Amino acid sequence: MLENSRYELKFVTYDVNYFLIKHWIKMSQHNFFREYENRIVNNIYFDSLNFKSFSDNVDGQSKRVKTRYRWYGKFEKQSYGNMEFKIKRNVFGYKKTYNVKDLIIDEKKDFRYINNKIFNELPQDIGIFFKQNDNPQIINQYEREYFKTKNQKFRVTIDRNIKIFDQRKSNTPNISRKTISQNYIVLEIKFDRKSRKDIEDLISNIPIRISKNSKYINAFRSVYGI
Repeated sequence: MLENSRYELKFVTYDVNYFLIKHWIKMSQHNFFREYENRIVNNIYFDSLNFKSFSDNVDGQSKRVKTRYRWYGKFEKQSYGNMEFKIKRNVFGYKKTYNVKDLIIDEKKDFRYINNKIFNELPQDIGIFFKQNDNPQIINQYEREYFKTKNQKFRVTIDRNIKIFDQRKSNTPNISRKTISQNYIVLEIKFDRKSRKDIEDLISNIPIRISKNSKYINAFRSVYGI
């Protein structure tokens, strides 16, 4: 999978800096264009009983996996979703993605049904891993903007209006009671290995600082108060 791996740089800042970021994109000599229309992104983040995904990320383990179910659109307007395993190996990352058919996430279905539905769509070895890491921790929702450089080397996404929903004390998805959290945005830059030498030029005048924390880590800290 290393031949399909990529780098991801994350930048986290307060929402008041949104227009600074948009100005940086607009004025960049790398000629960004809007790749797709904006979309609403939803994720259920799963973890093991001892929070291995969270602790591996915080500890900076070179080998780690993030487990999530992702779908697009408003909660009440779902069509399809994917189970994603984001795998990190040192500085490289790649995803294994599996389509899950006919799964609607709402507050009427319990997580046993949801987890079994996901499990039945996975290959056996991936399913075994999921069974060991299938405890729902967080649902988040945000609006994503997509940009790409004219030379196709770099993709930039901006995530804002991030909402966090705590799943720890519910047998069914909580998609109505938000967790109070800071109003922040996340900018991500994605690029493949052969473009690594050009990244310094791209980010030389970016107006915010790089961050190692993912949205899952930030959401986890919000619901646990840490």
